[in-house]
Amino acid sequence: MEKGNHLFFQFEHLFWDVSRNMGYIWKQIFENSFPGSQSYIMFKLEQSGRMRMSKLADSLHLTPGAVTIASDKLIDQGYIIRIRDDKDRRVVYLELTQDGKEALNELRNGGRQIMRSVFNGLSEADLQRLIEIFERATANLNIAREEFDK
Repeated sequence: MEKGNHLFFQFEHLFWDVSRNMGYIWKQIFENSFPGSQSYIMFKLEQSGRMRMSKLADSLHLTPGAVTIASDKLIDQGYIIRIRDDKDRRVVYLELTQDGKEALNELRNGGRQIMRSVFNGLSEADLQRLIEIFERATANLNIAREEFDK
């Protein structure tokens, strides 16, 4: 095996190991507080703001019933609120509360502390180089996705 292939094989192995393990840790952090589809609902509402329940269900590829069940639990915990449309009472919106935003921030901070421990010992120059590498990889990935989605 030539050196370039060996290096890429080694990189690929390490990349998947780090990605898989970090993904597992992040998932566990959020699953403990927001099991099942609750975490997806929280993230989507944080990103998009107030959303119709039907649109939220579509965007998450969930049934309206699944969103209702998960959102009822989040409402009971005070993380989201249900808002009825003034003009059409059949239309229901969901929105993240301040408690919901704070809960997500606390979980992210916990995850970041773990990430910092994983990358402990890297210099600022190392981090800057990683950022440059990941920016390039992200740009290449976006191009690949465009080609893949055709």
